[in-house]
Amino acid sequence: MSKLASVLIVDDNPRCLEFMTLAFSAQGGVQVAGETKPLTALDRIRAEKPDLVVLDVKMPELDGFGVLSLLRSEGNPVPVVMCSGSALQKDIDRAYAGGCSGYLEKPTTLEDYRTMAGAIVDYWSRGELPRH
Repeated sequence: MSKLASVLIVDDNPRCLEFMTLAFSAQGGVQVAGETKPLTALDRIRAEKPDLVVLDVKMPELDGFGVLSLLRSEGNPVPVVMCSGSALQKDIDRAYAGGCSGYLEKPTTLEDYRTMAGAIVDYWSRGELPRH
């Protein structure tokens, strides 16, 4: 059985959110939820305590760096994989400096989303996730 039971995907782009949700759902055994609003996502992370958060970087209202910063300032250990269309080294460095667990460039096709989701589920299912 997968140790990765629940994933919250946060992306303001409805199409990306749909692709990501479909891709994670296709992995089986993982409960997937999605959220388009960063501040609502923070409330859900606090209340629902997902095993993993997949977080878009560029969002209005509060970007992914801000969400990550707030989580870490609260001492929340939830693993966060940042997912962005940006492959700029400064964004990657900023994400890791802020405490993310991984940084991936957003795929462009549904099949690539499935491949990425499969790799994430495989990786996180093999290790011990922090409990919060």
